[in-house]
Amino acid sequence: MRCFVAAVGLTMLLAAARAGAETPAEKTPPPAEKPVVLTTLPGIVVDTGKGEVRLEGKVCLQEGALELVVCSEGTREHESVVAVKARPSHVTFALALLGLEPGQPAHWTEAGAFSPPAGETLDITARFFAVSDEEKTRVDKLLAEGAKPEDIRVRKTLLKEVPAWKLLRLTGSEVEVTRPIEWVYVGRPEKNMLVAADREGTVVCLSNFVEAVIDVPFESTAVNADLLYEANPDVVPPVGTPVELVIRPTGRRIELKKVEIAVVVRKGETPMLDGRPVTLEELRDAVNAMPASVRAAALKADPQETFGRVMQVKEVLEDALMQVELIVLPPAATGQPPQAAGTASAIPAIEVTAEGKVRTGEKNLTLQEFRLQAGELLKDTRQLTLAVDPKTPWETVAAVLEIAREHNVAVTVSRAESPPAKE
Repeated sequence: MRCFVAAVGLTMLLAAARAGAETPAEKTPPPAEKPVVLTTLPGIVVDTGKGEVRLEGKVCLQEGALELVVCSEGTREHESVVAVKARPSHVTFALALLGLEPGQPAHWTEAGAFSPPAGETLDITARFFAVSDEEKTRVDKLLAEGAKPEDIRVRKTLLKEVPAWKLLRLTGSEVEVTRPIEWVYVGRPEKNMLVAADREGTVVCLSNFVEAVIDVPFESTAVNADLLYEANPDVVPPVGTPVELVIRPTGRRIELKKVEIAVVVRKGETPMLDGRPVTLEELRDAVNAMPASVRAAALKADPQETFGRVMQVKEVLEDALMQVELIVLPPAATGQPPQAAGTASAIPAIEVTAEGKVRTGEKNLTLQEFRLQAGELLKDTRQLTLAVDPKTPWETVAAVLEIAREHNVAVTVSRAESPPAKE
């Protein structure tokens, strides 16, 4: 705890220095900073002279599928190559002492697009050591005499030094990774993120965990059947081998990519694209000019808007090959959270008529009747198609989507090809 508080204090001082603030004791500009070697954090050396952070650990896995390269002791040793003494929060503060700014963890956007990690990039080197039997005996004797582990300097012999990415090979094969991985510093110093990271032990990740301190700059799942990497036993030494990880900033940065747009349609107003008003033709030109990375759109529609106008905008987006997520804007008075319509395709079909009736099979129901019978009508249904008359109020469509969501049914919304028959 004392180390944690000390790290927080040091980070705050660094932030104040970068902002141009001076501490109460500083009446004149401070002298140029001298190189500092900080060893108070457990298993960590921060060397500002060399511009690096060194972590002490051991090999915990020589063969097997991986979600991480490095975890903290007592957390994810079954899916990591190296376990280090340091907690993720300690590593976050150590990197802050080198002047690194937090990045952006991987996340899924409102419209369901993947946003890869972004931030300052790092080189990570693994140094493996051997400890002689005589040295092990000496250390055991000192421990038996009451010496503290942190006070004992273990004499080690360097076996080899390799980039961290060379510890990996492609899952299910003997193909080594030959292209360097550019590691990204995404750790954030918010309390909730630090607590989550320490609980999970996510120091250097291969799967995109939101709690990661360091991650890969591309989409990488944590689903066991789809893990990209496994430990390379031809490079990773036996379990228990002492390791020193050396982390150095490269001076490069991966910027956050735009992967999604937001379009808002309100009754009686011009559509808004990312906060600016556009005509349908301007919207069409804008989305067609978007870079290839932007392939998702959150279409937020006022419940009072007509379905036909909402569909006009949706079709413009889909014509540009956008993945569109329909989101019902909450009524201003209630402030209820928006509800998202599913986007999966389906076989079962429901129609919503211009009169606001819900037609399913031979039944022609009012919205209230559909709500009451939805449990039976949607039983064993997980996906359906919702065909809507263009003149139907969007509020009615939104209510049907909400009922389907309550029953865990994904919905594809489409325009009715012909006006439904009247009663």
